[in-house]
Amino acid sequence: MIIKLALNNTATYTQKVEVEPTEINYLYGSNGSGKTTLSKVIANELAFPDCNLIWQDNPLETLVYNKEFVTSHFSQTIKGIFTLGKEATEAKEFIEKIKQEIEVHKTELKGLHKSFDKKDKEETELTTNIIDKCWPIKTKYQNDFKEAFTGAIGSKKSFFERCQKEQNNTSDLLNLELIKDKCTQIFSKSLKAYEPITELLIPDIETLENHRILNTKIVGKEDVPVGALIAKLNNSDWIKQGLGYLEHTENQCPFCQQPIQNELKAEIELVFDESYNQKIKELNEYKTSYTLAISSIIENLKQIIQRPIEILDFSGLKTHIRLLEEEFWNNIQTIEEKVKYPSNVVRLKSLSTDLAKAQEYITSYRKIIETNNFTAKNIDNEKTKLKSEIWRFIAHELSTEIVTYQNQLKGLQTGKEKIQAQINQRETTKKNLDKQITEKEANSTSIIHTKNEINKTLKSFGFINFSISDADKGCYKIVRQNGVDAKETLSEGEYTFITFLYFYQLIKGSIKESGLSGDKVVVIDDPISSLDSNVLFIVSNLVKEIIKDCHNKQNGIKQIFILTHNIYFHKEVTFKGSRQGKWKEESFWIVRNLNNQSNIIMHDENPIQTTYELLWREIKNPDQINKVTIFNTLRRILEYYFNIIGGLDYERSIDEFEGEEKIIFKSLFSWINDGSHFINDDLVVYAEPENIEKQLNVFKEIFKKLKHESHYNMMMGIENA
Repeated sequence: MIIKLALNNTATYTQKVEVEPTEINYLYGSNGSGKTTLSKVIANELAFPDCNLIWQDNPLETLVYNKEFVTSHFSQTIKGIFTLGKEATEAKEFIEKIKQEIEVHKTELKGLHKSFDKKDKEETELTTNIIDKCWPIKTKYQNDFKEAFTGAIGSKKSFFERCQKEQNNTSDLLNLELIKDKCTQIFSKSLKAYEPITELLIPDIETLENHRILNTKIVGKEDVPVGALIAKLNNSDWIKQGLGYLEHTENQCPFCQQPIQNELKAEIELVFDESYNQKIKELNEYKTSYTLAISSIIENLKQIIQRPIEILDFSGLKTHIRLLEEEFWNNIQTIEEKVKYPSNVVRLKSLSTDLAKAQEYITSYRKIIETNNFTAKNIDNEKTKLKSEIWRFIAHELSTEIVTYQNQLKGLQTGKEKIQAQINQRETTKKNLDKQITEKEANSTSIIHTKNEINKTLKSFGFINFSISDADKGCYKIVRQNGVDAKETLSEGEYTFITFLYFYQLIKGSIKESGLSGDKVVVIDDPISSLDSNVLFIVSNLVKEIIKDCHNKQNGIKQIFILTHNIYFHKEVTFKGSRQGKWKEESFWIVRNLNNQSNIIMHDENPIQTTYELLWREIKNPDQINKVTIFNTLRRILEYYFNIIGGLDYERSIDEFEGEEKIIFKSLFSWINDGSHFINDDLVVYAEPENIEKQLNVFKEIFKKLKHESHYNMMMGIENA
């Protein structure tokens, strides 16, 4: 039997509810409170992964009577209920052995299907996650790469599929800035060809800047007497400059203004001989050649940056030209200083790095123009190539995530394939075992006994207008006395009654051809709807028989659950007479739904007496009747009982009363005619003692005339004659 039942995360059981049932369980609750969910969980625990049953030993067969049972067993044909024939012992042993094998495969299949579904769910989640990871890349670059994204941005899925496909892209992997530059160029509507820029020719700048004349001290001869003195004083440049002034001072010293002898002048002039003058000339020629070489380069650069080439950015070169000019003029001043003071040794600041940088600019410009002109000439091919390069870039950014996804996906798919192969193998084996059982049972079982038992019950309770008859392929059909199909013409009460009789017999047999029924748990979920009184009493008594079987441990019924919202039915099935108290294996439960959360609460005693039975208690003792509320109490009892039973033509009974009794009858039934609880729910009618007696008499007569006197006697504690 079930020793614990946990309901969670299903229907109105939004929070976990645990029940520890006994062998016999009565559960009362209004519609929508959660009773049917409990019966469904018992019927098929696997359909509710967050709910579970804990069994005392091994799980037992569960038989559940509810709407699903009626629908499944009476939708098209009515399956026969089998019992074993002559070869019962041999068949049982054979079938039991095969069934044990089948159960092993079923258990394994349940686990395999669960594992397969889990991997399938993981695969779906894995794909969803990678799709969500790829989409932000599209958002990030959609403005920059919109031409390449055309046709691939309609959905997250299509974008991901394109990204996955591009993992095989072999185009060059460019950086983002280069791609953006190419997009600006290739996708530009103003793309055109330009005249090339000539290559920048730079002389051997190292040789030019390190000319020996710069390192040469240009001085006069020292073998002349005055030359030695000049060399000693190291004032060759000063003396040379002074000679120039002698031409204007008529051989008078420009420094001391004393006459200079011709011999001294001649001797000084010998110091600055032809060799000296040749070096001075060489220095001046160097200055000219250096100035021309560098200034021509600078001028060439200035002409280049004046050209209207929109695709080139000359700002860097412009700044560099200014720097180059500044360094160049600094070197010119150094050379001029050398010219002024030839004996000095000077060193120019090297412009090789600056000129190399300028050449880099020019080389870059030449390449850009060359690429641009090639692109302009081959625009269609270049667009195709650039789009491929863009997708190569996108694929590279997502390569780690996609490769990881593909590896994980491959693992999941391989796992699913292996599981599916095991499922197929076990399904085939199970199918073969089922076939063996079918072949064995074809000659070992019969549905005739069950048919006879149902018809016997129908006849014993006066249902002679229809019966159960054999149909093809081990099924029943409901027929009238003339053999016509009666299924569609049964009243609601008749239909409910025969479906319950079918369930009642199923407890003793099986709809499977095995015809073997072992220990079982029985669940009866609200078997009462709009039944007339006779059927209601019959069904109640049949249920009580099942309860007794469970109490007496007969017919393999180990546990039973009775679920209802019908107060009368609950009262009938729980009533044992005044001499019997509550059995120790019985338990009473109230199922409530508050704020869309169901709960199941156990009671030591039958809790339903706090509602319907308390109303009867108010009228049992005449000395304690409340004169103010008695009229409403009587009407509430009638409303509870007759509306719950339903289908009673109480209005016809009005003709059974006359005079004042007829008026009382109408007043009592006006509640039911209204069909709801309005202001009359709190209506107060004060009654005199003689009027109370009349109302009670009419109240009793209503039950008698509607043929429910036995219920009246039971509730009033009157022993039936």
